Amino acid sequence: MHYRLVLLLPLLAMTVVAGSAQIRSGSDEALAEMLPPGPGRETVKESCTTCHNLKIIVTARKNRAEWDQCINDMIQRGTALFPEEIEPISAYLVKAFGADVPAAVNVNTARREELQKVPNLNAEVVARIIEERSKSGGFEKAEDLRQALKMEKENFEKFAYLLKYSN
Repeated sequence: MHYRLVLLLPLLAMTVVAGSAQIRSGSDEALAEMLPPGPGRETVKESCTTCHNLKIIVTARKNRAEWDQCINDMIQRGTALFPEEIEPISAYLVKAFGADVPAAVNVNTARREELQKVPNLNAEVVARIIEERSKSGGFEKAEDLRQALKMEKENFEKFAYLLKYSN
């Protein structure tokens, strides 16, 4: 009986790890929409999600020294990065999630005034968001909003990373 328990424990551990990875990857798919395009984006997605989900990144607002400290801390904890990847990651994080970048706004609940404060989101697009939101009841993900607005991906990406979609 004891030997069966010994054989089952590693199997149970692998199941728990696999399950948590699936949960993390599911939530990361939605959070990945909040990563703006640019050099360093793919490396951030690949490197930073080995230990935690993207929520930590997309909700943070840090200056250059703070992001550099985070990157150094992750390297100390075992994140595998090539030296030439460090600067692009740091530059990307500062540009996308720097201390001066506003926090993400919930596109499903934000008032007109809140939406108007989002960089690169003009009054016409804000009005269209509110109109489409009232028709549909809200948006589950960025692609839903982009299609409702009938926007080209390149134009949409200029502000999409500053919007969140939970109801």
